[in-house]
Amino acid sequence: MRITTCQFNDSYFPIMDGVGITAHNYALWLNEKFGKTVLVAPKVKDYEDEEDYRVYRFKSVLLPGMNPYRVGLPLIDVTFKKKLKKLKFDLVHAHSPFISGQLAQRIARKRGIPLVATFHTKYKEDFKKVVNNQLFVDFLMNLTLDFYNSADVVWVPNKSTGYTLQEYGYKGKFELIPNGTDMEIPNKLSRIKLRKAGLELTGASGNEFTLLFVGQHRWEKNVRMIIDSLRMLSEKKVGFQMIFVGEGYAAKEMKKLVKEYDLTDKVLFTGLITDRNKLKSIYACADLFIFPSQYDNSPLVIQEAAAFDIPSVMVKNSSAAEGITDKVNGFLIDNNARALFNLISEVRKYPEVIKLAGEGARKTIYYPWEGIVDSVYQRYVEIIEDHVGKRKSVRPDEDEDLDD
Repeated sequence: MRITTCQFNDSYFPIMDGVGITAHNYALWLNEKFGKTVLVAPKVKDYEDEEDYRVYRFKSVLLPGMNPYRVGLPLIDVTFKKKLKKLKFDLVHAHSPFISGQLAQRIARKRGIPLVATFHTKYKEDFKKVVNNQLFVDFLMNLTLDFYNSADVVWVPNKSTGYTLQEYGYKGKFELIPNGTDMEIPNKLSRIKLRKAGLELTGASGNEFTLLFVGQHRWEKNVRMIIDSLRMLSEKKVGFQMIFVGEGYAAKEMKKLVKEYDLTDKVLFTGLITDRNKLKSIYACADLFIFPSQYDNSPLVIQEAAAFDIPSVMVKNSSAAEGITDKVNGFLIDNNARALFNLISEVRKYPEVIKLAGEGARKTIYYPWEGIVDSVYQRYVEIIEDHVGKRKSVRPDEDEDLDD
């Protein structure tokens, strides 16, 4: 059965966050294997789409205090509205409850087609950062919950994420659809070549114990804890090289803190890397992936690291650490810099322990996107068939008005 679907999200290339990558891989594999799929997202100045599937962009502006994220303006984008109105879908999938999600909801209601909504992120924490008013935060949370309550089906990437949604006040059911990765497991020769390229790219010596963080540079991701632990390592004369990959509002202050701690010669900030081959080469250089975020729910980056047999260090009982067993397929620590310092100091002495945990990560938490999207397709078909009897008789190309 061939189906026509649309993925909606408020972040997308060149903004490389996990939700955008998820929406991209849904569109990529669904379009390649199961029918026509398009993706709808905000425009980013001077960026040209080069994907094998169609991308429809709407006008947007930067979101204050949340660079590089953007606020979309689809309802005033006449050209975008005309293009979208001509498209017919069997199902729409929103990866965000905000502008793109509201657009997906409006289309689903107008056309009488099912709306799938994935809850990816701890939105309340984002609201608190941007809005310094509890009443307004509560208002935004109520809007968010109304959106998920209106969806025909709600998905979450792991159980912890579903429990977070319930803690917010969601009363409905949720289904577990895990995230995947587009990182292929390299063979021995490829790993050697990638490592060489990574050392050249980063200027790393190859002799130091190399730590890696990949993700948005935001304080919510516990990056200050990482830098504080690096200071302890340096003070104790423990050798290391730290690589931060990504961008975000905290990047400038992170660099300032590194300089203040006299760590400049031990810490490299690469900035945003959109070239996946370059990113692979940096993974190939790393010994340990550091990701102590309590903000993330189901980070794709730990799967990317697992493709290279690199275990991740994560905070105990965090949503991100679901599925991680200490010393089996990763390492778990208490939520403080001293615990991270102790872990790094200890495991660097025992490469065989790191090796076993890395192999465990590859075997237990690595899931290629193609297989994930095969399951997504099967569930889409079930949802579409269940929804057939509820379809409205309205012809969308004649009666739809996105301004309603």
